[in-house]
Amino acid sequence: MNSMDINTELIKRAQQGDVTVLAELYERYHLSVFRYLYYRVGDRETAEDLTSEVFERMLRFVGGFQPPSSSFQAWLFQIARNLSTDHFRKMSVRSDVELEEELLHQHTHSEGSIDRALTIAELRNAMNQLTEDQREVLVMRFVAGMPIAEVARVLDRSEDAIKGLQRRGLTALRQILTEWEIYYA
Repeated sequence: MNSMDINTELIKRAQQGDVTVLAELYERYHLSVFRYLYYRVGDRETAEDLTSEVFERMLRFVGGFQPPSSSFQAWLFQIARNLSTDHFRKMSVRSDVELEEELLHQHTHSEGSIDRALTIAELRNAMNQLTEDQREVLVMRFVAGMPIAEVARVLDRSEDAIKGLQRRGLTALRQILTEWEIYYA
């Protein structure tokens, strides 16, 4: 039985109010949704809050989800994407000061954590140089681990368009890191 069949059966049970299935869906998707939101918003607490909101909405609206017309994972990521977009609208401006304060705070920790924080900051800065679509595709593909077909569903694009965005995004990211003289394996 493939994952679509399993998800369809799980969704039917969840729509009937089976609490154990709802918990199973949460366990199955929580980490990938959190990772996506973390890379999207750049703040652990905000990502945790938004992840909670994604699953609250899942609970409220699972009755309206229609398998197999859509992938459950794509549906969850669409909720996450919409929530993060709303978050940025509310903020109206992304603050670089927060990132600097986070780096200064981490300076009080060991030298190893400083190196790691700088790497994350550099990656975030490089990712911010990409187009919004390229950034979305790379985060969904490589942070959340979603297959191309799922990313295409979330972004309402063809698989070929997603492959092109991924290729151009990786090329641009490689160029940015090379220009900044940041070497990668």
